[in-house]
Amino acid sequence: MDKSGSQGSSWNNSQLQRLGHRNKNTKLAYNSIIEPQTTGVTEWTSWFNIDHPGGNGDYERLEAIRFYYRERVCVRPVGMEVRTTDWVPASDTGEVVHSSLEKGFWCINKEQPYGRICSNYHVRFQCPPVETYWTNWSDWSACSTTVCNDVGIQVRRRKCVSTQPLPKLVTPACPGPHAERKECSTATCQAKWTQWGTWSTCSVTCGKGQRTRRRTCNRSSDKLRCRGRPGEVQKCGNTPCPVVCQLVCPEGHPNEECSHCVCEGQKLRGEVLSITGVPVSGASVSVADQSNIVRAHTDDKGLFKIHGMCSSPETRLLISREKFATATVPVFRNSSKHLWVRAFLRSSEKPYILNHPEDKERFEGQRVTLCCKATGTPMPDKYYWYHNGTLLDQKLYKYDGDLVLRDLKPEHSGMYYCKANSPTGTIKSNPAFLSVF
Repeated sequence: MDKSGSQGSSWNNSQLQRLGHRNKNTKLAYNSIIEPQTTGVTEWTSWFNIDHPGGNGDYERLEAIRFYYRERVCVRPVGMEVRTTDWVPASDTGEVVHSSLEKGFWCINKEQPYGRICSNYHVRFQCPPVETYWTNWSDWSACSTTVCNDVGIQVRRRKCVSTQPLPKLVTPACPGPHAERKECSTATCQAKWTQWGTWSTCSVTCGKGQRTRRRTCNRSSDKLRCRGRPGEVQKCGNTPCPVVCQLVCPEGHPNEECSHCVCEGQKLRGEVLSITGVPVSGASVSVADQSNIVRAHTDDKGLFKIHGMCSSPETRLLISREKFATATVPVFRNSSKHLWVRAFLRSSEKPYILNHPEDKERFEGQRVTLCCKATGTPMPDKYYWYHNGTLLDQKLYKYDGDLVLRDLKPEHSGMYYCKANSPTGTIKSNPAFLSVF
């Protein structure tokens, strides 16, 4: 390898010219040849000529040179000299050429003017006597602070490496810093809710219940709070719960609707007739203590059946039919499993007054009884008393067919009458006058 402290005679003023000096009628595009360093101690490699201008051109690439002569080229050349094999500097050939300290030198035939082809070039490289170089910069470190809305520092480093063995305790020297720093900042402090979670299962499997969902407050500072609530509650459950039957049956068991008791295998047969012996059809049959539950209806012959009927000596049936007075009849047993009943219905009759209240005269402080009696089919079951057209409070005066007034005062004077009420209608009595002196 040739050594020189300066470039020498091989580099004159013409060698420092850019490759752009052409005649004024020619316009070419090319890279300038990398000029060698002229200060400091350097070393030149030998000349390399690994390609010829045939084909596409002349390619003196560093990659190929290192493939053949790995030990003869430094890792990072600082300069390059290119000449033809006739020793003409590349800058004086008038050809379009390219060069790079990373890639080497190349000349492409199709870029040359007037159909020319590239000259045959050889190259050599200028290297420092002791080869040192920086490695690539490392990635920037994480910011020195993790606190939100704060300022810190990031650092990146590189290492000076020598390609030649060095004595122990000798550290290679590279120009420039081994570390760089820059300012960094963290994000603004904030508190933000996450998305709502899914709704929980309902708190009940039937009836009215609740379900909940939650979210989390992500905050970069303990001093911040998220606005709003972390949880929500929603009503749920529209399926009614099955009713637990509370009916106690002395005999048999409750039916599915829990409305009455059922005695399996036991049957009640019945017949409903009018007073004249004519079958009454369409009559409703129910147990007296459960009059709102119709158990059967009579057919055209006035007959009915009730399967699973439970009966005791106190059992009574209620037989009702429009235009007939309701009848209450006992149940008879003719065997262990068979029950029977026969009912006679009277035609209903609107109530009418038998005894009307009479006029009375009393002194202040005395008492008086006003009487009212009505009849009908069925019998009237309610009485109402009126004083001067105003209904008297039954709870206060505790009346039925008779109205008793005690400790009379002049204001008790006036007109009194009663009304009798039955399922078939209402009847009003004649008025009676009370005079208190």
